[in-house]
Amino acid sequence: MGILYIVGTPIGNLEDVTVRAIKILLTVPVVVCEDTRHTGQLLKILDEKYGTNIAKKEEHRRLISVRDFNEAKMVDRIITELQTNDMALVSDAGTPLLSDPGFKVVRAARQAGIKVVPIPGAFAGAVAACAAGLPTNKIMFWGFLPKKWELLPEMTHIIYETPVKVRETVVELRSKYPQAQIVVCRELTKVHEQIITDEQLLKMPEEMKGEMTILIYYRNESD
Repeated sequence: MGILYIVGTPIGNLEDVTVRAIKILLTVPVVVCEDTRHTGQLLKILDEKYGTNIAKKEEHRRLISVRDFNEAKMVDRIITELQTNDMALVSDAGTPLLSDPGFKVVRAARQAGIKVVPIPGAFAGAVAACAAGLPTNKIMFWGFLPKKWELLPEMTHIIYETPVKVRETVVELRSKYPQAQIVVCRELTKVHEQIITDEQLLKMPEEMKGEMTILIYYRNESD
């Protein structure tokens, strides 16, 4: 019976990868990922930098693509593979399953009696929260907002957003919660990293790019 490793990978800066993650990714025969090209490039870099010190299996490693739209169909295949092989599950960046596919695979593995081992790594929501200067005693992680939503007071809400929609979302947040503190984190751990207020964001060029994490905190107006 194999082991399913849930491996956190860097959200930007490759130097953030952990020693344990490197060892797992360079020794398991199968890696389940979202984009095989993206993960293949990461594994190539790790092979080149660390492969000589680890039992390198690049020539035997296989990548299996699992995304939201095909995860349910891939579960049986993955569980069958896990009967004889260790596997690593990664997302394109950060900790798997958090606003990324993988839940159905992990659930099925546990139901089948397969050992699931988490390998800690970066999580953009936590990285943003520790640098935003907002209260962190109560945190609610949304991922991408659903169509219907409402924020609770006296806790910091963490939201992911695309560059295309980030202005629209920030304007809506400010309209609904005028007294809120809003911080936007862009390109965390990367060269162009920015941690700014919503007012600063709205003054930036329209062609702004990069991964966006929005943090919001507010108290009841009656308090």
